[in-house]
Amino acid sequence: MTDALTVSETAHEPFASLAELRAQGPVHRIDTPDGPPAWLVTRYAEVRALFGDSRFALHREHSHGRDFTGFDLPPQLDAHLLNSDPPRHTRLRREIAPSFTAQRVRAMSPQVRAVADELAASLSGEVDLVGEFAVLLPVRVIAELLPLPADARDTFAGWADSLLRHTPGAEPRARDTMDDMRRIIGSALSSDPPADSLLAGLLTARGAGRLDADELTSMVFYLLFVWYEIMVHAVSSAMLRLLGSERLGTGVEEVLRLHPPQLLAAPRYPLHDLEIGGVSVRAGDTLLLSLASANRDERVFSEASEFVPDRNPNPHLSLGHGTHACPASTLTRVIARCAVEALHAQHPHAAPTSAPVTWRGNFRHHGPAALRANLTRHKR
Repeated sequence: MTDALTVSETAHEPFASLAELRAQGPVHRIDTPDGPPAWLVTRYAEVRALFGDSRFALHREHSHGRDFTGFDLPPQLDAHLLNSDPPRHTRLRREIAPSFTAQRVRAMSPQVRAVADELAASLSGEVDLVGEFAVLLPVRVIAELLPLPADARDTFAGWADSLLRHTPGAEPRARDTMDDMRRIIGSALSSDPPADSLLAGLLTARGAGRLDADELTSMVFYLLFVWYEIMVHAVSSAMLRLLGSERLGTGVEEVLRLHPPQLLAAPRYPLHDLEIGGVSVRAGDTLLLSLASANRDERVFSEASEFVPDRNPNPHLSLGHGTHACPASTLTRVIARCAVEALHAQHPHAAPTSAPVTWRGNFRHHGPAALRANLTRHKR
C-alpha cells in the first residue's frame, strides 16, 4: 500500500500526517509530489542510524531510476557533498572543514551580530520580519563568508529576494533561477578573494589538483545556494518562537527540533537488497529520511509536539548527524541566535502581531513565509 504525501501537507502542515505514519511503523512507501514513489523513514532510531549506514549511497548513480531522485542538476553543479560518497565525500568535506571549526565560527560571531544589529536598527513600526530581516541576514553573512565580489552580492540579493519574498505558492522554483545562479558562481570564481578566505582555499585546491573543475563549481553552488534557504527558515522560526523570550541559551536548539528548516535529508540508495525497520527494500530504491518526523518521535522526546525551550538533552537531527552533519550547522545556530539577540537589543518591546503565521515550503524545506511584528510597543 502507498501512502500519498501531498505538496500541501508537506509544505504547510506535515506534522499530523507524519505522526500517523510514525505510529504505524518506521518505513512507508509514499507517492512524492513529483510523481515517482519512495520510501519514507519516519522514526528517530532508523533515521539516525541511516546517516552512518555504509550500506546506503548518496550518489544518484546508485538509483535504479524508477523512484524519486530529486532535481537533476548539471554535472558542473552536482559534484557536491549531498551527492557524494566516500572517498570523495571525505575529500570534499576536508576542503571546507577548516572554515567551519567551532573556533572559526566563534570568531565570526561578532561580525554576524554586527550585520544583524544593522538590519534590526533599520526597522521600525509594524514590519514583516521574514521579508525585511530573515531573507536579508543570511545573504549578507554568506556573501562575507565566501566572500562574493560586490557585483555578485547584488545579484545574490536579487536572487534571494525573488525566491523568498513572493506569496507562498507564487514564488519561482530554485531550478528556474539557474541562470542567476550560474552568473553568481562565475563572478565568484573569476574574482580575486583574500588569501585566507574560504573561496581562496577552494581555488587553491583546484590549482593543486585536489578538486576538479566540476567539484569546484559544485562546492561554490553548495555553499551559496544549498544553505541559504535553510538559514532563512532557521532565523524565521527562531524569531517566531523566541521573540520576547529570555531563553535563548537552549531555545535555538528547540526551535530547530520543532521547526526543522529542512524536512528531509538527502535521498539514500541501498547498495543491496536489505531490510529496514522490518520492511524489505530493494537495491536502488530511494529512501527519504524524515527529519521532521524523527524530531517529534515520542520514543525519544517527551512532549514531542510541544515547544520546550529548556529541553535537555535535545538530540534532534535537523542539521544532520555524524559525518553527514551539515558543515554549517554551527554557523546556522549562530545566525539564528544573533538574529533574535539583535532584535531584542534594538527593539526590546518587539512582539508578534495577531496576524496568523503563514508557512512557506516545498517537499524539502519548511519555515514561516511572513511574521508580522510590532517594534514600537508591547502588545502582550
